[in-house]
Amino acid sequence: MFRGLLSFFRTKTGNAPAEVPPVAKVAVADVGRPDVGRPESQTYLRHRPILDREQRVVAYELTVERHRALHSHQWQATSRKLFGDVLLWQFAQARLDALLMQRLVFLPVGIGIIDHPALASLPRRNVVLQMAWHDEGSPGLPSTLLAGMTRLRELGFSLACAHDLMDGDDGLAALADYVTVDVGQMAPPDLLDVQRRLSGRHQQKPLMAMNVDFIEMYHACRKMRFGYFHGDFITCSEEAEGNVDLPPYKVAAMELLNAIRRQANHDELAEKAWSDPTLVLRLLRVVNSPAIRLRAPISDLKQAITYLGYDELYRWVTLLLFSSHRPEDRQPMENAWRETALVRGRFMEVLAAGRLNTLECSQLFVVGVLSMIDKLFRMSMQHAVEKFTLPPEVSNALLNHQGKFAGYLELALACESGDQASIETLAADCGFDLNAVNRCQIEALEWVLGFTEAAEELARDAG
Repeated sequence: MFRGLLSFFRTKTGNAPAEVPPVAKVAVADVGRPDVGRPESQTYLRHRPILDREQRVVAYELTVERHRALHSHQWQATSRKLFGDVLLWQFAQARLDALLMQRLVFLPVGIGIIDHPALASLPRRNVVLQMAWHDEGSPGLPSTLLAGMTRLRELGFSLACAHDLMDGDDGLAALADYVTVDVGQMAPPDLLDVQRRLSGRHQQKPLMAMNVDFIEMYHACRKMRFGYFHGDFITCSEEAEGNVDLPPYKVAAMELLNAIRRQANHDELAEKAWSDPTLVLRLLRVVNSPAIRLRAPISDLKQAITYLGYDELYRWVTLLLFSSHRPEDRQPMENAWRETALVRGRFMEVLAAGRLNTLECSQLFVVGVLSMIDKLFRMSMQHAVEKFTLPPEVSNALLNHQGKFAGYLELALACESGDQASIETLAADCGFDLNAVNRCQIEALEWVLGFTEAAEELARDAG
């Protein structure tokens, strides 16, 4: 099955994305209706990255939109069960096999999923069922949760459990592989108290900080014993540092990108690359990597450039731009930014295939990737964009969020925020429905894994 999904990584820009079965749509007004949750209608399947202590993306949480009212309203049990049903249907049909080969996937669900017809079809490998609530009500019966988690373990699932549900219950703690803490709902003194208590009782259980929405909270959690981090802190803006001196390696990669963009001849491209010998070495490693699948090794730089071609070379040099080879040059979130930026770029490119021409699709990829270049360069987007030779439409989308490409970028950003109402509106403005958005997000995510794996191999080689 995975062998078939490898075709994602070989898909050319102009090809239409692989078909994924339509998924379920749900609204708060539909709670209690027997037909809700069937897979013939639409909703957005959101993926949010989870980082480890080395700031590597090691997992994703998959969710469907839940209105904030469900977190506190007295009828939350029925609503939560409904959204859990929709999530399972979507995940079972999306079949993210390639993702599960390289990442953990966390699914926030309730104990009621034991009776769900899609449960039997869920993969066990790298899938973690995240117990975040009792379906029976609040607070529910600990014995019911214990029995349900015991059954899920017997079925072969890995489990995460919210710390407030465990509430000192050693039986539940023994069943959980991970302990989650919703830090977004806690004041710092309360969080420190919870962390100390959990560290004392469950020293061997990895602690996951959920809903870390500010970089300051991330730094605080990292100083504690948290091993995994989830939330919007990954893409939140930090204050730009003004004119930052870029490492020579990034300058060389940036100038090479500019030369590729104007399709300079191969001699000039090779000359630009040779301005930093490390860049040449890593380009040769790229072209001889398993991802390229050469029949015989290539040792000549110009031959490597000829083999890759302008478009493929641009992608790989962009990847190298987000992959510093010296520890002192690396940004703390570099790996997470790279994965997010590449997903944005590939999503926009695939979504537009068949509607825009090949050049415009390629430019959309550039818009998505460079939409995080301000973070990587630690400067304003205006200053960062000035360092590149970009088509006016690309610059206009990045700087002003205007022009032909702006709607695609806004849609990509909305997908990351999980705002389904905005996603539906923006998708419609671009001429798509939620099925197309889901389909392209899945393909982009799985396609990017190939680039990420290659980047990690290059980083290990450089180290």
